[in-house]
Amino acid sequence: MSMLTKPWWVPKIRHRLFNRFTATFLLYASGITVLSLARIDSSGQSFLRFEGADKLVHCLFYFGFTFLLALACKGSFTRALVRKEQIIVALIAMIYSGLIELLQGFFTVYRSAELGDFVANSVGVIFGLVALKVLDPFFNRMKNPK
Repeated sequence: MSMLTKPWWVPKIRHRLFNRFTATFLLYASGITVLSLARIDSSGQSFLRFEGADKLVHCLFYFGFTFLLALACKGSFTRALVRKEQIIVALIAMIYSGLIELLQGFFTVYRSAELGDFVANSVGVIFGLVALKVLDPFFNRMKNPK
């Protein structure tokens, strides 16, 4: 491989790397990081009072994480992600999720790493990609109304 060609797994950037979606994604990811690693008093009443409510929250957090990351990679509403980009987005989101769980387990005494949380995060990642795929035609109609 010559010095000028990129490996197959490096996506071609077809837009500016930093755009309005990137800024939104970075802010959202920072929020997830803080909420995941901060000590949160859970003695008060939560509006989600059912078994597995925390897993639903994990799923929703990573749904948003993946959706915003994919939009940041797309650079606009109107460009669809190719399969390779979708896989890279999913891998980034799942690796980030795994790292957060490991940080909770090894570097905090008030949080614990749970496989169930990682599974819920992964389900959110998949839902985020599916939602983007389902909404792509709608985004394209916004650009080209008939």
